[in-house]
Amino acid sequence: MANHFVQDLRAIARGLSDDPAEWPYIPCPTCKRSGLTVVADSLVMEEASQSKAWHGREDWDPEFIYGAFRCVMRCYKETCDLVWVTGRTSVYQQNMRDGYQDLLHPLFFMPELPLIQSYGDCPEKIQWAIEAASPILWVDPSSAANRIRAAVEVLMDHEKIPKNDARGRVIPLHQRIEQFKRDKPEFSNVSDLLMAVKWTGNAGSHGDVIRVPDVLDVVEIIDRTIQELYDTSAVKIEQKAEEIVARKGLPASQIAQLRVPPA
Repeated sequence: MANHFVQDLRAIARGLSDDPAEWPYIPCPTCKRSGLTVVADSLVMEEASQSKAWHGREDWDPEFIYGAFRCVMRCYKETCDLVWVTGRTSVYQQNMRDGYQDLLHPLFFMPELPLIQSYGDCPEKIQWAIEAASPILWVDPSSAANRIRAAVEVLMDHEKIPKNDARGRVIPLHQRIEQFKRDKPEFSNVSDLLMAVKWTGNAGSHGDVIRVPDVLDVVEIIDRTIQELYDTSAVKIEQKAEEIVARKGLPASQIAQLRVPPA
C-alpha cells in the first residue's frame, strides 16, 4: 500500500506557492484523516534585511531575494490542534512568460506532521522512534535519517535480537539485521529493506549529504517493513470471510438467536 503521507510531504518539499489556495494536501497531525488549510490573513512574509540591502548592487537579480514566512493552519475538525508553520522564502523564475515568483520552504511545523498514516499493531516504542524524525525533517534531514536508523535499533530490540555480545560489547546494527535474517528467514525481504534504512542513516551521520526526499525514501521503506511485520488487517479480513462462509451469509446476530434453546 502506498504511503500517501509521503507523497504529500514530497510535494511540500518542492516548495509552496505564496498563494495558499495552491498548496498541496497537508495532513492534520491530530486526526491524521483530514487536510489543513491556512487560517485567513495569517500568512506573513518578510524580506530579510540583508536581502533588502542587496537591491543596491549593480549585479542585483530578483533571485537574490530571500526572507521568512509564518502562518497558522487548521483542520476542519474543531477538536484538532492548530498547526503553526514557519520557514524561509526565495524567489525563482520558472519560465520567461510567468516571470519571478515567491517560493516558500517550510522548516518547522508545530505540532509536527505525521510520517505514517497507520501503524497497525506496531509496538508504540517503534512508532515513537520513527516519528521522532518528523520535528527535524525539514531543518536537518541528515539527523532525521539517523533517527529513523535508530528506529531500526528499537525494532531489533523488540524482535529480541541481541544488542551486546558475550563480552558486553555493542553489536553493530549491520550484524543485528543479519542475525534477524538468520533467525527469521521468512522475513528475509524485511531484512534487506532494513539494511537500506541503515545505510541511509549512516550516510546522514557523516555530513550534510542527506536531503528531505532521501529521508522520505527510507520512511516509505520502513513503512513497508511495519506492514510486513505487524499489520494484521489482512489476516482479520480473511477471518471475517471464513466466518461469513461458515454462517452461509447469515448475520451473526441471527445465528446467535437460532442457537438459543426454546424456553
